Amino acid sequence: MSAPPSPFGARAVALRVLLDSDSEREYASDLLEKALEDDRVTALDRSLATALVYATIRHRGTIDKVLDAFSKTETEKMEAGMRWILRLAACQLLFLEKIPAYAALDEAAEQAKRHRDKRAAGFATGVLRALQRAIVKIEGDALPATASPGPEVESQWRRTLSDVLEARWPDLPHRRLIPIPGGRRAFLDRDLWPDPWVDPAAFAGQMMSHPVWLVRRWMAKFGAAATVGAMEAGNGHPPMSIRVNALKTTREKLVERLREEKVEVDAKRLHVAHTGLLGRLASFRDGWFAVQDDAAQRVAPMLQAKAGELVGDLCAAPGGKSAQIAETGACVVAADSEIGKVKGMGKSFQRLGVSAVLALADAKQPPFGRVFDAVLVDVPCSNTGVLSRRVEARWRLRDRDLHVLARVQRRILDAAVAVTKPGGRVVYSTCSLEDEENETLVRAAIRDGNGLRLEEEMKILPGAEWTCGGYAARIRLMAR
Repeated sequence: MSAPPSPFGARAVALRVLLDSDSEREYASDLLEKALEDDRVTALDRSLATALVYATIRHRGTIDKVLDAFSKTETEKMEAGMRWILRLAACQLLFLEKIPAYAALDEAAEQAKRHRDKRAAGFATGVLRALQRAIVKIEGDALPATASPGPEVESQWRRTLSDVLEARWPDLPHRRLIPIPGGRRAFLDRDLWPDPWVDPAAFAGQMMSHPVWLVRRWMAKFGAAATVGAMEAGNGHPPMSIRVNALKTTREKLVERLREEKVEVDAKRLHVAHTGLLGRLASFRDGWFAVQDDAAQRVAPMLQAKAGELVGDLCAAPGGKSAQIAETGACVVAADSEIGKVKGMGKSFQRLGVSAVLALADAKQPPFGRVFDAVLVDVPCSNTGVLSRRVEARWRLRDRDLHVLARVQRRILDAAVAVTKPGGRVVYSTCSLEDEENETLVRAAIRDGNGLRLEEEMKILPGAEWTCGGYAARIRLMAR
């Protein structure tokens, strides 16, 4: 008789994290980090557990609709344990290339048996074998070369979605198609998605695992091509982007050292392929680089900070933008409202050799006078521009949340203006693509007659070029 699967194996760890993140409303990334600290989890299982957790959450919407086609009980109506066991196994069948189907099915049956009983194991096996039989093929896919250059005409989005599908996946049965990140696609033996002509947003949202309400918004605002590009980016595996610490080294020396440490690195974009713990890299411990997304790296330079200026970062944690500003020679006050995050910034700044004043402060009511030459507020937001990294955000967000967030964001922006000297600058930024949090909010603040002028605005849509997106605006206070 074979031994039962280890509770420290990849699938066991993944299932525990998925269940806890669902029931306790904690973020899977935090739970996963804690689970993988256990020395009994091998390096191979760490890597697989990470892939399983992120892929299962990311593709949850698509997986649920697929499972619904083979189960008499809708996925959302299942008991939580069974639901996640099936989601985890279906994810392996469809989205993870190197896992044998028998391994996924056998482990799912064992998990169902341990969770409930033999009858539950039989149910899980029946649903998953039906899905396995329905997979006609999984094959390579030609990824798009470029993202949509800009929004399309709003009135055309219904008409153009089918054109976009045909351009992206020509001559294919789109209602049976499942796009797989990394250059593959699967086909099943039956239609899975709504008719794209009848309900384009429902079709695209279900096929590409995004909330339909959000897809509808994006299509109306950006057009079908940009929306499909953003959804593909949101479902992809974003690279680890790093920023060279100019206080300690140069780009050329960093690339050379990373390669000496056997780390694959794209010298042009500073994307690294590293699945181990960063803390084990001497280059990381020595503060030669910081992990920071490409789009996020473009925000701090908009502040135009200069050596000797006093600059405030009121929503600073985890501190990447504060460190970037400090490299200019500016005197930085990095503030956040949570003591744990402030302490974390202190450790990061020490590693990077960054000089900054740490402050525990509420960005809505910062305890400063009108003292700053420039202020950055990277406000809490919906994260719709970084869904590839914040994998749970798409499922936790509701459209009504945008208005609640916007009220908080406006208070933070007003507070930033209030602590900035006349003639100074405020950069307001989000990781969101939504107007309520971005353009509309900034223009409302300026229209209120506070002596403000919009100088520069940036919006990045996720797509083939940028895996993550967001918004930033520089506002100038009129000199008195």
